[in-house]
Amino acid sequence: MKPQKIIQKFSLRPFAPRAFFLFVLMILAALTEGIGVMLLVPIIATISGNLTDTGPLKTIWVFLSNISLPNSTGALIIIFVLLVIIRSLIQLYRDRLSATLRHEIVDDLRMTSFAALLNVEWRWLIMSRNSDQANLLLTDVSRIGVGMQNGIGMLVSMVTTLTYLIAAFLISWKMALISAISGGLVFALINQKSLATKLMGQSLGKANRTLHAAIQDALNGIKLTKILGNANRHLSRLDIAMSDARQQQILFSYSTALTRTLFQIGGATLLASYLYFGLTFFEITVPELITLIFIFARITPLMMATQQQYHHCLHALPAFRETQNLLNECNLASEPKISSIKTMQINKGISLNNISISYPGRRLPSLDNISISFPAKTTTAIIGHSGAGKSTLADVIMGLLTPDIGDIRIDGKIIKEEVLSNWRHSVAYVPQEVFLFHDSIRNNLLWGNQQASNDELNNALQLAAAGFVNQLPQGIDTIVGDEGIRLSGGERQRIALARALLRKPSLLILDEATSALDLENEARIRDAIESLHGDLTVIIIGHRLMTLEHADQVIKLSNGKIEQFGSWEQIKK
Repeated sequence: MKPQKIIQKFSLRPFAPRAFFLFVLMILAALTEGIGVMLLVPIIATISGNLTDTGPLKTIWVFLSNISLPNSTGALIIIFVLLVIIRSLIQLYRDRLSATLRHEIVDDLRMTSFAALLNVEWRWLIMSRNSDQANLLLTDVSRIGVGMQNGIGMLVSMVTTLTYLIAAFLISWKMALISAISGGLVFALINQKSLATKLMGQSLGKANRTLHAAIQDALNGIKLTKILGNANRHLSRLDIAMSDARQQQILFSYSTALTRTLFQIGGATLLASYLYFGLTFFEITVPELITLIFIFARITPLMMATQQQYHHCLHALPAFRETQNLLNECNLASEPKISSIKTMQINKGISLNNISISYPGRRLPSLDNISISFPAKTTTAIIGHSGAGKSTLADVIMGLLTPDIGDIRIDGKIIKEEVLSNWRHSVAYVPQEVFLFHDSIRNNLLWGNQQASNDELNNALQLAAAGFVNQLPQGIDTIVGDEGIRLSGGERQRIALARALLRKPSLLILDEATSALDLENEARIRDAIESLHGDLTVIIIGHRLMTLEHADQVIKLSNGKIEQFGSWEQIKK
């Protein structure tokens, strides 16, 4: 039976009830605004003395009589003010719900995308670019939030516009029809740039990825940059990337401003036309005409807002598609789902059978038909020149890389996909390039074992020859800086070793883990490793003879193949 994969899928279904309620609030706000506008007709009529019993005014008088309210100016004004208060309160709650819903959806999309990245296979991760993923999680998802904000705003504008049109139809269907047709034509003519807006969104996404990569590369290599004195190269690259992103933003801003200008010109022209036709060709009273002019004056900016919000949605659409593509790719390369994590013990040993791994674009395989055994509770050294396949072999043993051919067995049982996470939980790994979080030494150690006591932390530090921690001003609570930059390379390696030992693993892999140590501290680490002999299976990848000569067996790799195998005495001959 094929193991079930962890599928990360973004869905709006959990937000549907509140989204429906938000739509109801939009309708209620629009209705109260429409009724309030209708009340302008009798209010103006009573003030001006231009009373009539025809059209909408008669309907309003009948309604006021039915609810036992006097058809006086004061009563109309009170009703109008109450409607404004009710509408304002509805709009306040609507806007709060809209903002809450928008931010929750964006956060859910960001968390879903991040979870998908965490659950993807290691091979997919090393073939992708970290800065692109960071840009997507930060910038692209934020752009989607802006698109959602404009989408909600567009819906509000459309519902409000429809309400105004209904009110206009009740006053004069002829004038309302002319307004709807002419306004629709203007909207359609100006809206011809939809494709260009999408292309601008795609170009901005590409520019943002380039900019994010330039910034991340500069920050990651800032020490080397200062040493080489090449700051100007980073500044030049950053300036080009910022210029490209800036031009894309300016282009979209200009397009938006141009659309707004055209709408303002068209709206003013149409408004003047409505006034002329209303006075010349249609029998409309002055109160009705004033109300219609007010309605049309409100509809014009609403239509302009709708068009601009629509283009903002189109501009954000490429970011949403990029996010969906990421989720699809991650789901295709996701790892199997497991119900619980359990530590696996090594009682007999680890065996690799006919392991081969190749990467796209490389002529030779990284590992070529490797078969080797690692007896339980022994120490194995792996040596070889740079690029021989040592680290790739370590990734295979840890279960990070799945071989193209062959299998891995623990105590004779094949490690299948559904138990890979359990196997990794049983392994501790100390790489040459140590990663530490910008946090205290204590919290960095607790990543190895969240339940570790103070005694266990101190014992791990002592075993890893990390007594220097006690000499620091804040001791174990000292902040190490980004990636441990406030510590020396040797100090970082010892912290990483202590963190690995806290896991109490079944297998400990040291990948050039003592390369930054002086001879004295390396001797301490060697003694610590020797003290684990017989209790823990250890694999050491390195070059220094002092560390390797006490291994039970030594494997020498060359071009992805086993060149030599045996004891240290046999290999060094």
